[in-house]
Amino acid sequence: MHSAATPRPQPHRACAACGAAGSTVCHHQRFIVPDGYPLPNEYKVVVCHRCGFVYADPAATQLDYDRFYCQWSKYDDSATATGSGVSPFDATRLAVTAADIARALPSRAASILDAGCATGGLLTALRDQGFSGVAGLDPSPRCAAACRDRGFEAYVGSIATAPAHMPKFDCVVFSHVLEHVYDIPAFFTAARRLLAPGGYLYLETPDATRYDDYLYAPFQEFNTEHINHFSGRALENTARRFGFQPIVVEQKVMQTAEDTLYPAVFGLFRDTGGAADDHPVLCDQELPTTIAAYIRHSAEQMERINRDLVAQLANTARVMIWGAGQFAMKLLALPCLAQTQVSAVVDSNPVLRGKTLGGAPIIGPQEIAGTHEPIIIATLLHADEIKAQIRGLGLSNPVISLPLESQPEARSNVRSSVHLGESRS
Repeated sequence: MHSAATPRPQPHRACAACGAAGSTVCHHQRFIVPDGYPLPNEYKVVVCHRCGFVYADPAATQLDYDRFYCQWSKYDDSATATGSGVSPFDATRLAVTAADIARALPSRAASILDAGCATGGLLTALRDQGFSGVAGLDPSPRCAAACRDRGFEAYVGSIATAPAHMPKFDCVVFSHVLEHVYDIPAFFTAARRLLAPGGYLYLETPDATRYDDYLYAPFQEFNTEHINHFSGRALENTARRFGFQPIVVEQKVMQTAEDTLYPAVFGLFRDTGGAADDHPVLCDQELPTTIAAYIRHSAEQMERINRDLVAQLANTARVMIWGAGQFAMKLLALPCLAQTQVSAVVDSNPVLRGKTLGGAPIIGPQEIAGTHEPIIIATLLHADEIKAQIRGLGLSNPVISLPLESQPEARSNVRSSVHLGESRS
């Protein structure tokens, strides 16, 4: 899956951080996607020659991504999706984000829009911080309805299709949104339309400089949805390009599950009226280096998984896959599964039910009673829990777990560096 760096002609996208077109390919990512999936089944990951930003270059448009989040949203279900605040770890993560926003904004009287609000977990955390004028915006009608059920004003749409009657806000929050956006210039233009004069953007994304420090599954951040890979410097370059002055840019580490940590970078940026900041573009030399290490270690891990499956699938004609998520889409692209028939893919996500993945029907766990073929568990973190679930269904199928790497914490470098932008005064 890993390819050597080569010059690449005719990009689909210019660099989001600086606008330059020149780039070098550092990786080619392939997926096996469900039928009718709006997003491409492959893309190149590239490094900008000018500023070092790393991003995917899929053959797609922003409309494809808007359609995906409207029709294929995995954030509708409060019980299983992040962003709801239902699980203790998700609630803590959102509380920390709300506290970061409260610390950076000048007043609790500020009106705040959470764009990409899912089912309202962050809105609840902001209300707990003392903000009363909070509202949500989400492409999924079900997510917006869930926010209204929590007592919040909520609108259906993306920032590009936001209802015309929406008010202006003192701050618009994009928490783990920017990594999903194809058309970055249009994003900032649309975001500005939602802001009151002199308003703020709060931007938070995964921290791509630390992907390799928290590598739980190979190429976990090179998925169909995450197409922009920000460092603190890249986030600052991007905001300045579109006339947003950095107030604060920081790193943090979030605990997203009992055994999972996740690095993030965030910042608060003040609207200066649309004129590009005259601050020079700063070349990010760290990001390409850390991404190269992430690609190398991911490729090694994926090759070990392929070898392990080759050995375990010897003389096996048919298997089932448990899980239809991002890792399963990569797993199905491995050479070892090209020689084995996948009879079904098991997943609890109702959005996927009735579709096919790699030619195999996607079915619910209750539908595999009476089957006997081996089940490959398409996750590296929770195999024991899934195996227990399989046995709890009364199934005696052989279960194939994937080789688990050493825990990322053992080699992580948990940094807490802080970059302060220009003061609010």
